[in-house]
Amino acid sequence: MTANPAPSTAADRLARISTAISDHESYRDSCIGLVPTENRMSPRARAAMNSDLAHRYLFQNPQWRYVGGKHLAVVEETAKELARELFDAKHVNVRPLSGENCTNIVIHAVVPKGGNFYHLAMEDGGHFAAASVADRLTDNRFLLPFDRERATIDVAACAEMFASHPPDVIYLDASMTTQPHPLQELRALAGDDTVIVYDASQTLGLIAGGRFQDPLREGADILSGSTHKSLPGPQKGMILTNRDDLIEAVERTIFPGHVSNFQVHHVAALAVTLAETLEFGREYADQIIRNARALAAELRNLGLAVQTGGGETETHQVWLDVTALATPDEAVERLHDANIIANVNLIPTMQSKGLRLGVPEVTRLGMTEDDMRAIARFMHDALAHVRPIEHVRADAARLASAHTEVRYCFPEA
Repeated sequence: MTANPAPSTAADRLARISTAISDHESYRDSCIGLVPTENRMSPRARAAMNSDLAHRYLFQNPQWRYVGGKHLAVVEETAKELARELFDAKHVNVRPLSGENCTNIVIHAVVPKGGNFYHLAMEDGGHFAAASVADRLTDNRFLLPFDRERATIDVAACAEMFASHPPDVIYLDASMTTQPHPLQELRALAGDDTVIVYDASQTLGLIAGGRFQDPLREGADILSGSTHKSLPGPQKGMILTNRDDLIEAVERTIFPGHVSNFQVHHVAALAVTLAETLEFGREYADQIIRNARALAAELRNLGLAVQTGGGETETHQVWLDVTALATPDEAVERLHDANIIANVNLIPTMQSKGLRLGVPEVTRLGMTEDDMRAIARFMHDALAHVRPIEHVRADAARLASAHTEVRYCFPEA
C-alpha cells in the first residue's frame, strides 16, 4: 500500500508561488508578446509599485482624518499635473482602478435615468462592459451602426437613428480598433447637448504621442480608459475632461460608490509613466505605428489574410483571419507553442473569430520594422507548418531574449 503524501506546508506553497513567478518571468522573456492589451512598465514605474506606498491609504474626505500619508498627496497631484499637460485637459481624475472601473464610473455619472445610450456592439469591436452597466440605468440602449468593410462607425446610418432617437450619451468603447472614430461628424449630428465619451483604453498611448486622433479637440466630452496598453503604465484607469460639470459628476460618482482606497502605488507608477510619455511618447507612438504596419505588410506578403479595414492600420492593432490554416483557437495555441503570444477575438471585418495582434510590448522592448518582418515569418512558418515548431520556437526565443530591456523611459534612479 502506498502511503499518502504529507500535506503541503505553508512553506511548500510559498516556494511553489515563488517558483511560478520566477518561471513565468523567465518564460515571458523568451516569448514575443503580441497581445495588444499588454505592455511593460519601466524599472522606475515598477519601483514605485513596489514601494511602501503599496501599504498606505490617502484619504482626503471630511468624514475621516488620516494623517499618515502627508507626502502622498504630492504623488496624486503630480500625476494629475502630468496628465493635464500630456492630454491638454483641464480636469483629470487618476483614482479609477481599471478601464472597466472607468466604464462603471463614467456611465453612472453621465447617463440620465431612462436616457438614450449609444455604444458599439461587441461584434463591431465594442467592449462587453458598457452594455451591462448601461442596462442598470436605462432601457433605451442602442447599437451604433457600423461599416464593417471600413471598420468604422457608419455616420449616414447614425443620422437616421439619431433623428428618431436623439442620443443623450454616445459611448465609444472600441476594444478592437484599427481606424479612428468619426468624432467630428458624430458631434455635428448629435448636437451640443449629447455627452460623447471616448474610451481610449486601447489607444491612450497613441493619443498621448500625437499619432492618433485628439478626442477632446474633436468633439469628445470625456476621455477615459485603462493605462497599461498602448500607454505602458500600471493596470489602472484615468478620466479626463474639459467640462467643470462633468468632472464634478465623475468625482461625486467615484466616491463613495466605486473607489475608496485608490492604491497610491499604482498612481505613483502612472505618474512615472506619464512623465516618460511626455519625454519619449511621440517617438514611442511613432514606432508603434511603423511596427504595426510592417507586421501587417509582411503577413500579407506571406499570403496571410490581414484584416485592418479602411486601408492601413492607424493603431497598434493588426487583425488576422487564419481560417485557411486552422481554427482561431488552434492557431493561437500553435503560436503559443512557438513562444509567440497572441489572443483570439471577434474581428469586426469578419463577424467571426480571428487573431488580434498588437505591438506595444515588442516596441517598448526596442524592436523595429525588421524585427516585425522576422516575427511575421515566424508566425507564417508556425501556422502553415513550414518548419517544425521547435525550430520556430528557438528562433522566436532568440529574438525575444535579445530584447528584454525596456526602452522609451528614463534610466533607473
